[in-house]
Amino acid sequence: MSCRWIPWAFAGSLAIVVVVNGALAYFAVSSSTGLVNDHPFEAGNGYNRVLDAAAAQDALGWHGDVRFTPAGAGKGEITARFTDRDGRPVTGLSVTAHVVRPVESLPAATVALSETAAGRYAADTLLARPGQWEVRLAARRGADLFEIAQRIIVQ
Repeated sequence: MSCRWIPWAFAGSLAIVVVVNGALAYFAVSSSTGLVNDHPFEAGNGYNRVLDAAAAQDALGWHGDVRFTPAGAGKGEITARFTDRDGRPVTGLSVTAHVVRPVESLPAATVALSETAAGRYAADTLLARPGQWEVRLAARRGADLFEIAQRIIVQ
């Protein structure tokens, strides 16, 4: 009985392993990195500023709520309500919404919300396509800053 095929079986198995590893390496390098920042090291070094801003926001005692009311294809109204720690409306804010698409790189929409009632701010918006969007609100009054982010679904 001839055993000449045994070395070829080992060589064939090794070739399969090399091809599979090469394919996996290619897909790992060519796919999305998952990074949300072009300079993650520098962003990580500035994380103490993020923590300080979060502590200042917590000290304000404000609470925020964001809603999206659809009004047609890609259209709708972004509404935000702000209250203080006692549940009273927070008035006199300058509110800006930055609306981004988290799953693809479409141009972001920036919308200024107007105060329509005590503690209630709203603006109409038109977004590029239906699906999931993230609304990042920045509410300012003097030196006070309150930020909130919430995902919305656009029909």
